[in-house]
Amino acid sequence: MNNYCNSYDMSLPRLRKRSGLPSCLILIFSIMIFAPAAHALQIPDSHRRIAEITIREILECRFENALQTAELAYAADNKNPIGPVLHLVALGMRDVDFDSTIDAAAFLRSFERARAAVEEYERVNGVSSYSLTLKGFTLGIHASYHLKNGSYFSAASTGLDAIRHMKEAQELDPNNTDVNFFLGLYDYAKADIRKKVKVIFWFPGNKQSGIRQLEEGARSAVLTRIASQLALSDIYLEQRQPQKSRSIIDRLKKELPNSRFVMWSEAKYYENQNMHSEAARAYGRLADSYSKSPHGTFNAIVTRNKQAHQHARAGETEAAINACRQILERNNDRRANSLVRDTQRLFNRLTPR
Repeated sequence: MNNYCNSYDMSLPRLRKRSGLPSCLILIFSIMIFAPAAHALQIPDSHRRIAEITIREILECRFENALQTAELAYAADNKNPIGPVLHLVALGMRDVDFDSTIDAAAFLRSFERARAAVEEYERVNGVSSYSLTLKGFTLGIHASYHLKNGSYFSAASTGLDAIRHMKEAQELDPNNTDVNFFLGLYDYAKADIRKKVKVIFWFPGNKQSGIRQLEEGARSAVLTRIASQLALSDIYLEQRQPQKSRSIIDRLKKELPNSRFVMWSEAKYYENQNMHSEAARAYGRLADSYSKSPHGTFNAIVTRNKQAHQHARAGETEAAINACRQILERNNDRRANSLVRDTQRLFNRLTPR
């Protein structure tokens, strides 16, 4: 990956080059990509089944299904905090996937409900590593919302609290590796965050320590196993270990064949390895997927533009021209004006008069 913490913005997980915010902030925003695993964090059985269903929908980018499942779970048992927390996760990951704040008011309402639900769960059941993990994740999502929108001071308070709760969760249960995703990723990306946001310095650490924590989470986390794997797939590229990245991507493609988060990882892998034909096809699959969603117009243009450039670099001129035409003939998103101009320049270069 080209300069991991400087080359990507808040528009992923999957990590992709857009407006220049650091990729570490993308990944902090995406801390709640859950996936069940054995061992580690102890979760009540009634919570685990809800998590398995909802998480699958989030990872496969079926956000409306995930939101509905979370709502139904909370309606069936309003003493169970996993429904409100997963509802917040689904809203946050939908915004990440579409590179847009789709409904700010709904997100903030969901945050308040999730926080209240976790606090009530602790009041009834006592404080546990599990409850502190949910509390830390909820606050982390809230902090990342403000980071995404450039409100760094607003993010600082809840970000500090999120880290504190996660460290407390691990102190109560050293086998809780779910918090490793947030702590490990921040550990890895700390230097870039300090450079971008000089007033925020949450805790000391270094890249190798962060990688070790993420690797532990990738092996044994209950809720953040796939999040840790996706983070590592990009970090391994920066660390010039592409085979490790490829291994993760191949495994996740089989597990989550419709996940755009995984598709982004694959596209960036091919681009990093200068496999331009393969990268073009990967970006084309992303563009096709985004084109089918009412919220996907902008990202469809972003990925189609990348497809065109990769075809051009591969010497596949006709394919590049066709990708350009799809943008130039269908663009209806004002946010993409600069991309359209870039596409027009590429089109003109490929079709000299």
